Amino acid sequence: MVAAVEWKALRLDVPAALADAIANFLLEEGAPGVITAVDDPALAPPLAGRSRLEAHVRAADEPRVAAAVARYLTSLGTIAPEAASARLEVADVADVDWEATFRLHHRALDVGRRLRIAPPWDVPAADDGRIVLVVEPGMAFGTGQHATTRACLAAIEDEVGAGGVDAALDVGTGSGLLAAALVRLGVPRVVALDVDPAVLPLARANLARNAAGGALLLAGRVAAVRGRFALVVANLLADALVTEASALAGALAPGGRLVVSGLLAPQVPAVLTAYPEFRVTAQRAEDTWRTLTLARVC
Repeated sequence: MVAAVEWKALRLDVPAALADAIANFLLEEGAPGVITAVDDPALAPPLAGRSRLEAHVRAADEPRVAAAVARYLTSLGTIAPEAASARLEVADVADVDWEATFRLHHRALDVGRRLRIAPPWDVPAADDGRIVLVVEPGMAFGTGQHATTRACLAAIEDEVGAGGVDAALDVGTGSGLLAAALVRLGVPRVVALDVDPAVLPLARANLARNAAGGALLLAGRVAAVRGRFALVVANLLADALVTEASALAGALAPGGRLVVSGLLAPQVPAVLTAYPEFRVTAQRAEDTWRTLTLARVC
């Protein structure tokens, strides 16, 4: 009997200027690591101006990750037309202990002044006062491996620490990590929302794992949410931030703050244009990623 293939290789030929952003996205989608042609001499050298990336994912996750990558490339194409030239192919992977490799790439990570994100196999003692949030890498978007997730956590910590956040809305909750952080930081009422109902069981399990089961978990769009929130966090792609701008602004209570993330530096002007009644009170940058905290001008 031939053993079932447990891992798949996603191989991408991409414009060199977009390689870092795409590699980060693959990591956030659950790949334990991303190999480039420069790092691995066994791979053919890249063409001029292009990079070759290879990421390994569980076979069961391959259709979801490949579809997510396709959507992400389409979104990048709105600001970088060369993204349309990216090519993706899927191949079988030899029988290697990729589970061990996966675990080696995911260790506990400190974020901000008070938070620590850890995978289930590397949960440190919280003897230094940090709040430990345990999340299974690769469950859904939002594991702390991506710059935008870390920036959102730091922004949440600052806003909650400033006081007055009695209710918060996490839009595009994915793994539920941001919602869990809001609860553990002391926000009394937290609503976590995602348009994809398939992530809800995973998010629910993650919230329970982090003693944040009191958060209300919903599937749907922002416009369907009743109530107003002192803090709204939306870690989405730039085009979604523009499309949902009116609904996100409408979910904000008077005097509240809106944290938007998931956008690249060149996308900031277009996103801000969709929020004409807001000003930027804080901006976080890591590599090419930007996270903005917004407040109404009046």
